Amino acid sequence: MNTKQPAVLIVDDQEMMIRVLQATLRPLGVPIASAKSGSDAVRYVQETGVPGAIIMDFSMPGQDGVETLRQIRRLPAGASIPVIMLTARDQTLIRKEAEGLHVHAFMTKPYSPNALLQTIREMLLIAGKSGAGG
Repeated sequence: MNTKQPAVLIVDDQEMMIRVLQATLRPLGVPIASAKSGSDAVRYVQETGVPGAIIMDFSMPGQDGVETLRQIRRLPAGASIPVIMLTARDQTLIRKEAEGLHVHAFMTKPYSPNALLQTIREMLLIAGKSGAGG
């Protein structure tokens, strides 16, 4: 078993949403990192390595979640990171924009904490088996 647990990276421009997601994820007992912009998220992946999973808000000022994910996917280590895209918008439109970016799950705000936890657990298992995130 890998003793170093991969971090979950939360990417959201709203501090309150970051805190809510951190509280939701706390029962998992995994390290949690956060980025308040798309460019901060890309920098995190470049500088610290691959997180075990990313929870990405779609709607952020400047660089949205899809553009951020495009940039992460271009990084050498970014191709295999499991991602949940959170949105308050219609998922159909977001799915079309994110086509080809290998988003693991789409969730609409307000999200179900239990569904989010279950999805993150699955994603971290996938990351652990593939060697990503650690």
